[in-house]
Amino acid sequence: MARFTYGVMLPALKRDLALDYFGGGFLNSVHLLGYLAGTLAAPLLGRRLGMPLLSRGAHALVAVGALLCALVPAQSPIGPALLAAGRLATGLGAGAAIVAILVITFAAVPVASRSMASALVWSGMGFAVVLSGVAAGWLVDTGVGWRAAFLLAAVLALLLAFVFPPSGTPEAGADAAPAGFRSPGLFLVAAYLMFGAAYIAYSTFAGARLAAAGAPIAAVSGMWVAFGAAMIAGSVFSFAVLRLEGRHRLALFAALLFGAVGAGISWAEGPGAALAGALLVGGGLSSTPTIVTAYTRERCSAAEYPRAFSFATAVMGIGQLLGPLAAGALADRFGVDTVALFALAVYGLGAAFAALDRISA
Repeated sequence: MARFTYGVMLPALKRDLALDYFGGGFLNSVHLLGYLAGTLAAPLLGRRLGMPLLSRGAHALVAVGALLCALVPAQSPIGPALLAAGRLATGLGAGAAIVAILVITFAAVPVASRSMASALVWSGMGFAVVLSGVAAGWLVDTGVGWRAAFLLAAVLALLLAFVFPPSGTPEAGADAAPAGFRSPGLFLVAAYLMFGAAYIAYSTFAGARLAAAGAPIAAVSGMWVAFGAAMIAGSVFSFAVLRLEGRHRLALFAALLFGAVGAGISWAEGPGAALAGALLVGGGLSSTPTIVTAYTRERCSAAEYPRAFSFATAVMGIGQLLGPLAAGALADRFGVDTVALFALAVYGLGAAFAALDRISA
């Protein structure tokens, strides 16, 4: 929620904090810089603390960051700086938490069930987007809406930290000798880098583009709900595809191609094009982490997996860091419509790298 409600909140944040598009993109990049740092630190912290304790601490940090975001004063010169600090904290916590959760999950389920478990974990993104879409009118049109969204994220993170913590053994991931590092594959991580830049550019500015075009709030809400529902469906679809021996090697290429086509369609004018684009981008969005998680797990041992997954996620995090900055600069210079073309081009590069990974695998 702390990440995927941002796109629908951006018009209200621009209004209340006097941001331009680059400023809005920068604040999302700060969050994703924290996510990158959190994923890089997670394997070491997990070995020292154990993954269950790391997960609890990471969710507590998300709660602190989200609470700080909710308390940012409007029309204040320190507002953007405070929001940046809160976004950084939520990113740090989220990056460490996702590594810990996946390690705990994969240790708790048999090999045959890991693709389903991964799909369930990543489908949470879609539910967060659907929730933000349902509340879009409140988030965009009122000054209290975006603050309440951050407060809700803080409450949920606190529940995960202290009321519903992961049930892995305290020793899970703790005090293990560092495993040798194995890259999941050059073309795979290159495709994941492109995915990170493309999806976050699209999701950061999709709502702002509709709002800038004067679309009614119902159109923004409908697009965002469809986006989230497609993400949930994409997770289910990826689980089914990953169970098909042989054909699952095309899954990453197909997911990124969906994103490219969806971004291209969303460049056209009108709510209908925005809705169709959201369905395609959303379908590929949540399935991509599920697929990359499965590919990475296939290519390394259980001991190597935390570092290999952390590496792949960190590379994707670099893309997430750069995507909003580049897209925000393009939007200020050439108009927010150019963000869709940027996402199309980067998604296309990602699909090409995925095809090369398929050939070289």
